[in-house]
Amino acid sequence: MATALACAVAVPSAANALVVGISDQSPAMFSAPAFRKLNVHEARLTVAWNVAVASSQRGALAAAKRWVNAAKAAGVTPLISFTGNGNYIPTVAQYTSAVRAFIKRFPSVTRYTPWNEPDWVYRSLSRNPLLAAAFFNALVRSCHGCLVLAGDLYLPANQLAPWLRAYNKGLRFRPAGWALHNYYDVRTHTTSQLQAMLKLTAGPIWLDEISGVERRGHWQYPNQSAAAAGRDETFLFSLPRRFPRVSRIYHYQWKALASAGWDSGLLAPSGSLRSAYSVVEHASN
Repeated sequence: MATALACAVAVPSAANALVVGISDQSPAMFSAPAFRKLNVHEARLTVAWNVAVASSQRGALAAAKRWVNAAKAAGVTPLISFTGNGNYIPTVAQYTSAVRAFIKRFPSVTRYTPWNEPDWVYRSLSRNPLLAAAFFNALVRSCHGCLVLAGDLYLPANQLAPWLRAYNKGLRFRPAGWALHNYYDVRTHTTSQLQAMLKLTAGPIWLDEISGVERRGHWQYPNQSAAAAGRDETFLFSLPRRFPRVSRIYHYQWKALASAGWDSGLLAPSGSLRSAYSVVEHASN
């Protein structure tokens, strides 16, 4: 791996106090009284890799602009994670052109991950960790002075480790940090995903999309109560004390629709606060 830094922006050390953020797509979150009560100044948004160049993405681009503007008005620093748009996986040249257009359109955004969950088994990119690494390299080269995280991975530990080893071989810059979605750890109150990443990487680890989950598909665990998810949240926020390289936790999500297949909201669909909200409130203050 090259010794050149991926980012010239100072990165908080793992020894510093934990930074808490929220990962959510809704700009309305920033003006919500319950959000303003939290001492949270970091938030994450996922956008399609080609949101700034594809005519089919004009609505999504307008939504991203509203989100970024709302975050700025609330004094919140954005982290942008590019992600897939359907089943198509771009070439490195296509990806580079598209993310440069986004960077040009949003010059105030300086924190990025190159691809949300490139190891997601339902997309072909999961079979090509070297291409995912090439997207990281392209984003670093395209955004001078930006903080670019590597990874953004989610696989269970036994699959994460070999995928990450292959990914590492393709990196041409030292990442400013690493992003992980260790949902399996949090649900089972174990640390195998996190320890796999700790073993194979260096530098800060950002859990940039994570939470106790009430309801979701695509995994083996049954739905659970908000109280049980709150206990998972408590476990989650205990991790930085045990593993000091965990420097940031972005809870996902703010509030889900009652009909949504996924619900890990700090607020119930009705708007009432859940027990996980108290955990995040305590951790952020």
